[in-house]
Amino acid sequence: MIGVVIVGHGEFAKGLNSVLELIAGPQKTLETVSFLQSDSSEDLRGNIKEALECLDTEETLIFTDIPGGTPFKESVLLSTEHNGVEVIAGTNIPMLLEILFDRKDGNVSEIKERAMNTGKDQIISFEVEAEEDDFEDGI
Repeated sequence: MIGVVIVGHGEFAKGLNSVLELIAGPQKTLETVSFLQSDSSEDLRGNIKEALECLDTEETLIFTDIPGGTPFKESVLLSTEHNGVEVIAGTNIPMLLEILFDRKDGNVSEIKERAMNTGKDQIISFEVEAEEDDFEDGI
């Protein structure tokens, strides 16, 4: 099974995991790492490394919050030191839900691509298109 680590500023990772557990129940091989104001980048790096070791999986996908932020940078640096570790930034709930139930099938690169596509596809906006005559008789 492909491991998942969620990393982000503040309690971002714990918040996402809370939503995942509410919708899909507790997940195996999933770790969260918070980057608190009191943490240094070295602290964060050590916490991510510890999460990777706790998972004990051959392949792991790290989900981070902000592209270019410290959680992303430290995750990328660790991914260069560990085979089978990939990193995504800009994480949202739909992309996590997409991959949670079938992490046994495919490799980390395939899972990463699917997560990214779902994340992009699920960003939408609501727009009302009104015709001129829609409000003649009131709302």
